Amino acid sequence: MFSIRNIKKIMNDQDVIKSKGKESLKRLHADALAMLDLTYTRDDLAPLLEDARRGLERESLEKIQESFDLFLELLDFRPVFLGALEPDLQIFARPMLNAGDVPSYEHLLLFNEESLSLGLKRGPFSPKSDSDLAWVMQYVRGEEPADLKGIDVFKFLVEQALKAQAEDVKEGVK
Repeated sequence: MFSIRNIKKIMNDQDVIKSKGKESLKRLHADALAMLDLTYTRDDLAPLLEDARRGLERESLEKIQESFDLFLELLDFRPVFLGALEPDLQIFARPMLNAGDVPSYEHLLLFNEESLSLGLKRGPFSPKSDSDLAWVMQYVRGEEPADLKGIDVFKFLVEQALKAQAEDVKEGVK
């Protein structure tokens, strides 16, 4: 038989409910993210490198851009605007932490969508530095070579991703 007392207990869920509404969704989202394993190894990055190699060999803008975007996201590279250079030229770099107001970056990546050329200048870069800007202009005109080109850029990005992963793991231990 039905008991009014049991029905009242079932209807009153205060003893089992942890949260309601948006708070519940936020908690579920946080729990799901906590269960994800976002670590990666050289073996995990090998297929990305191979996709990049195939994209360069086949001159596939879509494949190159996809591989490029994945590495940019992994390494927190951001677009860098240096004025009107070439409409098909994309420039990216990783922001560096610095004490001043002048933005500075490291490892400048230059990708020309039209020619599918990819170049990288290692080391620090500042859009406020005349010598750095002069190098970019010379590179665009073909007068100055990049430190790395083509697939070597992607190999460098793999090494940087592994280095960043190791640093994240090291910081997580502390």
